[in-house]
Amino acid sequence: MGPSFTVSVCGYEAVVEALHNEDLNGRPDSAARRERTFGKRLGLMFIDGDFFREQRRFTLRHLRDLGFGRTSAEDMIQDEIREMIRVIGDQSSSDPSGVVDFKNGIFNRSVLNILWALIGGERFHRDDARLTNLLNMVDFFNRNFKPQTANVAVPGFLLRMFPSLRKILGIRNDIFEPLQNFIRTVIEEHARDRDDVPRDFIDVYLKEMEKQQMDLPEDQKQSTSFHVEQLIALVIDLFLAGAETSSNAIGFALLYMVHYPEVQRKMQAELDRICGDALPSLAHRPSLVYTEAVLIESLRLANVAPLTLMHCASKDTQLGGFNIPKASLVLINLYSVNMDETYWTDPQVFRPERHLDSDGSLLKKSERFMPFGLGKRQCLGEPLARNSFFLFTAALVKAFQLEAVPARPLPTLDPLTGVTNGYQGFQAIVTPRI
Repeated sequence: MGPSFTVSVCGYEAVVEALHNEDLNGRPDSAARRERTFGKRLGLMFIDGDFFREQRRFTLRHLRDLGFGRTSAEDMIQDEIREMIRVIGDQSSSDPSGVVDFKNGIFNRSVLNILWALIGGERFHRDDARLTNLLNMVDFFNRNFKPQTANVAVPGFLLRMFPSLRKILGIRNDIFEPLQNFIRTVIEEHARDRDDVPRDFIDVYLKEMEKQQMDLPEDQKQSTSFHVEQLIALVIDLFLAGAETSSNAIGFALLYMVHYPEVQRKMQAELDRICGDALPSLAHRPSLVYTEAVLIESLRLANVAPLTLMHCASKDTQLGGFNIPKASLVLINLYSVNMDETYWTDPQVFRPERHLDSDGSLLKKSERFMPFGLGKRQCLGEPLARNSFFLFTAALVKAFQLEAVPARPLPTLDPLTGVTNGYQGFQAIVTPRI
């Protein structure tokens, strides 16, 4: 029922070696993965080889050109932040005690809207039914896709003969088809309306598809990696990789503020001193040293992505002096790096000062801090994720005082485990500060 050899990679040295080993950059194939991409190996997350390298290079270059992770996207992020401040403020004022329910997923709408503006060229109103549907589809996938069974190699004909296998393995068309159809409709609208100046990533991709059809010899046109189904799969991967992780990172950071009020006070004092009456911006970031340390510590301790997606050996290779046969599954444990006692001493403790020098300046980024992975499989959306996480969290901590609800136990720090680690929904007393 699948490969018999699986390698679990733990510890800094082994993790770094594995992530930089080109022979371990493959992805395993399975029916569960192909089901989400029209029965083919498409997208970015679960492909490898020349197809992966070409698609990743194109995607990374053009997302950067569109402002992915640059200050040019900041105004759009700030618009979402102001809307989020309004939503939280309204919830606080509507409760006699100022209690706000920070349900898991409360930030998904804002994060997804930022992603969609870059990919689809449109920023939805918060109450737009299209955004709600898109959010529900992405959330439905994250709640129902089963990564623990995605590596089981079941031939497609068995799935057709025994439909019950789909339920056992978490392979469900109703998770994928609505999202695929939504994106296909948007692509068709773009194809009708676009001009020579690309508005967003979908326009850029359609332009490349058109170029390849014009430039390639007739016998190569069908073999190009640029086609509509690949674009649909690629957009799905960008959503799934970006929305859930960024939203959970923000939620965990606010949860730590409830648990560590002194850290919150110190962070607010710095934000008030540096930013004045303004919301924090990327221009303020170099001066917000303590704030940066708090956010680094939040990412380290939360471990939103504790494991990489499964890797696969593309050929016989070695790791740590051990022989790794071709087709071996390789599971890389980032948690073991971020929580290494031999390096961090007290890794379970939330202590932002560990990232500061004795004079209060920010230490050079530790190689042992690895929230986004390394190498060619490093998170594609890291620049946007880092900027969004900084701007959202800093703004919300500046805008509100968060306190534990009296006479109740502190909300749990234990994560909701799944494709990513999520924070468990919590309640806090929220008092506006601006």
